[in-house]
Amino acid sequence: MKINHKKGNNFGWFFGGRHYDFFAMILGFGHSYYEQVASVLPLEKKMSVLDIGCGTESVGIAISELMGGDVIVHGLDLSDVQLGYAADKGRKAGVSLNLYRGSMDMLPFKNGVFDLVVTSVAFCETTSDVRKGAIGEVSRVLKDNAYFAIVDCAKPLLGMDTVMMLPFFMFKENADSWNNHYPDICRDNNLVLEKDVYLKSYVKCQLFRKAD
Repeated sequence: MKINHKKGNNFGWFFGGRHYDFFAMILGFGHSYYEQVASVLPLEKKMSVLDIGCGTESVGIAISELMGGDVIVHGLDLSDVQLGYAADKGRKAGVSLNLYRGSMDMLPFKNGVFDLVVTSVAFCETTSDVRKGAIGEVSRVLKDNAYFAIVDCAKPLLGMDTVMMLPFFMFKENADSWNNHYPDICRDNNLVLEKDVYLKSYVKCQLFRKAD
């Protein structure tokens, strides 16, 4: 598949891989954050989980660790650098990962095959058209009554950490998240909002279920 990297951040060598994880940790996205993401998801054993815009696949590793490895984790990303490092991380953590290079609005999977799709702070790296396309694709690959979790930057709550992260918001915020457009876009794609919770003062998790 030919991939247009204008669809998202390719995270080359300097900003990708271990450098990405280091910068993410500095910004408050360390292992405890990914554990928190995993803890709010409706996980069950034997689930087939897809992480779109997976980066170095910290979310998938946290999910697998929380479930004792009894889930099937798939990750998709634009960047070869991110995927290569994700594979190394998975091996070191003893976690089995199925990794794919591709764009989240062109998922290389059959209809109705996943129990859960998640994206964590990846939508903010894409365009509005890609986000809308990705939500349509997620609805297609989800089973009926399965779940989609959007974890993304959001209109921040007031707090000191919000002030400290202001430069980050200036580059990562977008109209869809700031104006909370995701519930409407998801509803148009047969995905119904079931949970809306802040994980940080500037990041929220919105959990949607695919109607049957």
